[in-house]
Amino acid sequence: MMKHKHVLQYITQHFKVKLILALSVIITVCSLVTGYMSYKMNLNLFESEISKQYLKTSEQTIEQIGFKIQDIYRITDFVIFNPYVEKIVQNMHAEPAPGESVEYRNFMLERNLANVLQPIKNETTHIRAVYIVDLQGYNTYFSQENPSIHLQFPDFYEQVKKGMSNASAEIVWQRMNIPDFYEPSGEKSSLVAARWLKSTEQQTVYGMLILIIDEQYFGSSLDPLMAGQTAGAYIYDKYNRLLYSREPDGSPGFEPAPDKGLGSFIEHRDGNDYLFVKSEYEPRSFTLVSGISLGDIKAKGRTVYHLALAFGLVSIVLMAVSVSFFSGKMLQPLQVLVRAMQRVREGNLRTTIPRTSNDEFAFLTDSFNKMVADIQSLIQEVYVSKLSEQEAELKALQAQLNPHFLHNALNSIYWKIMLLYDDEETAALVTSLSDLLRYSLAPVSTLSTLRDELAQIRNYIRIQEARHGDELHVNIEAPEELLSCRMQRLLLQPLVENVFVHAFLDQTASKRLAIRVSRREAGMLVEIEDNGHGISPEMIHHLLDDRTLYNERGERERLGVRNVLRRIYLVHGASYGLEIRRLPQGTLVRVTLPCETDRMEERGTANDAHSIS
Repeated sequence: MMKHKHVLQYITQHFKVKLILALSVIITVCSLVTGYMSYKMNLNLFESEISKQYLKTSEQTIEQIGFKIQDIYRITDFVIFNPYVEKIVQNMHAEPAPGESVEYRNFMLERNLANVLQPIKNETTHIRAVYIVDLQGYNTYFSQENPSIHLQFPDFYEQVKKGMSNASAEIVWQRMNIPDFYEPSGEKSSLVAARWLKSTEQQTVYGMLILIIDEQYFGSSLDPLMAGQTAGAYIYDKYNRLLYSREPDGSPGFEPAPDKGLGSFIEHRDGNDYLFVKSEYEPRSFTLVSGISLGDIKAKGRTVYHLALAFGLVSIVLMAVSVSFFSGKMLQPLQVLVRAMQRVREGNLRTTIPRTSNDEFAFLTDSFNKMVADIQSLIQEVYVSKLSEQEAELKALQAQLNPHFLHNALNSIYWKIMLLYDDEETAALVTSLSDLLRYSLAPVSTLSTLRDELAQIRNYIRIQEARHGDELHVNIEAPEELLSCRMQRLLLQPLVENVFVHAFLDQTASKRLAIRVSRREAGMLVEIEDNGHGISPEMIHHLLDDRTLYNERGERERLGVRNVLRRIYLVHGASYGLEIRRLPQGTLVRVTLPCETDRMEERGTANDAHSIS
């Protein structure tokens, strides 16, 4: 277990080993896929080509067999349509002439019939015997090449007659075992071609012509189909009766179902696939079915597959050797970079890497050197910034004396006005200015509430009312349940200030300002609407464009709309923000904020809410 753990740890810590393993997996998968695809493609190609060639050979073979069938028809036509043959056969049963014995008459008729049928003997050597029998089945003429055949009539005639259809002029083919003295088994399988003899005038049947034909008459034509690993060849007549079969030497073969359609088909037998083709000789409806084993084809395809796997294994070995040999040079910049990072990790920030190439490693080298330089610069800046903050804190403590002094002075002026001059309106302005100054002295990071923010807006508006008089109409609406919502300090006041600075500039009459707060899902919506001069679309785009938050020198612009937008985005994210819409007369600013309440503030007095609204 520990050994396997060390092996895995070694693999995970060495890029070269992981690279070799990854490439090995890729090559292996590619070899398997390409080998299997090649195997299937070659197998399909071989099957398709062999199927075409085998079907063509089968069609040529059935044509040759058809020619031989036509020869038999031609031979039998010679007998059937010969009037002299009909006359001789019918005279066999007539009364002999006066002074002529029956034996002599039959001898002369048989000799004359033999002279007429002499050409049949020389037509083909595969015709072993020719029989002409009457309707009672008695042999009238017998001619044979081989005297070993001995048939009993009319028994053989009755046997042949069972396979005949009545009054048909077609040759009926049958496969029979004919007694043969020369065969060890005493019988020999032969083809029997039988045809009714009809009178040319009355079209009446007067006998039967029977030919005993050697099976090799058809078998010699099947030699091209039997080459190679075949499953056999089978010839059927138009009644789908098997006339002749030839099976490979040393193999039993098997006969496929004869009801298959023409063309090629595949049958599975004993774990092997066999390709069969079926061809037809249309003039006589003879069919030939022959098959060949696909085992050799699949064996060749598997050889291609194994070669692909072997090539894949060789590629893996060569790849491993190549990666091991070239990785030292190729990965050397990466190793230098790793060692440099280790030194930086130990605290040595003066580490630099020399640039030795112009490829991706050069980019990494430059980036690493720049990163180390930036870290050193940031450390220096943070150190200096810390010292500057301490100095600024001392100055800030001194600067706070002036605002506090101003606030105290305003309070003294308020009491002097109230006690000496009894001027409540002027005193109220001083109070508003004092409260606004006190609210602004708190740090901006200190959270406020909607109640406090609206109270300071009210102080600011009270000062503006003293300036604008009765021409200014302000309406503030806020539901009581939203007054405790926490929000950033001085977030709404800059937006209200913009109304007086820009919207009401040079406007002398009917100045209206409405501030509405409403619930919006889980947050709140603050709308600030005025009837001032309005704002141009270009200015709206300029204010809402985040890129214009800083000027060209990188300094922060004055507090305003863009500052409010940026503060909302930094604190609450992109789900909240600010929208500016131009109205037919005036401008509508909509601020979307979350509503998070503090339970202590929710128990604030209702009087404060009423004083704000």
